[in-house]
Amino acid sequence: MRFFIFLMMVLFGLFSSQKVQAQKLNHKRHIIKFDLAPIFVGEFMPYYEYVFKKKISAEIGLGFVTDNYLMNFVQESNSAQTRIQKMGPAFSLAARYYPYIVGDLIYCTAALKYRRYREAYQQFSTSGELEENIEYNQRIIPRLGLGYHRFFDQHFLIDLSVNIGLGFEKEFKQMMAKPNSNYFLHFGIGCKLAYAF
Repeated sequence: MRFFIFLMMVLFGLFSSQKVQAQKLNHKRHIIKFDLAPIFVGEFMPYYEYVFKKKISAEIGLGFVTDNYLMNFVQESNSAQTRIQKMGPAFSLAARYYPYIVGDLIYCTAALKYRRYREAYQQFSTSGELEENIEYNQRIIPRLGLGYHRFFDQHFLIDLSVNIGLGFEKEFKQMMAKPNSNYFLHFGIGCKLAYAF
């Protein structure tokens, strides 16, 4: 019950009406962001959003992934001793539509996210040398979502979002002859801290 009351207070503070601030009249066209939510799946990515004139913006993100901490917490693995986690690439492309105020309040988004988790499988060869083979888990996730920009002052804001999509996964492990393909339903949240200028 306490958590519910706390959550309601936070949401009320975020969505409560305040007087119109100057940034709504003087729109910021450039926004630099960092998403905190994907850290749980090992993604570290800064974003850049450019706001066009007619309520449309484009966002690009470029970063890296390490280990999917959330999946490791949920699934038990007995292969951790022979694998070393490697950094893999990650990027995101998105188009946004702001129905009310350009670059502010509610928006709809269509995005494409790419993650490639990499692991090095190590074993000793028959000659006694250490061999390393790269295994990977590649995810391509097209998704749709809704979001909300909340300005704290002229420049700082928070970007909250929810999205749903269909993820396409390709996984290659040492003992497989070829990569295994799969698809899954993707639900995501975003909590980006941002600076607009």
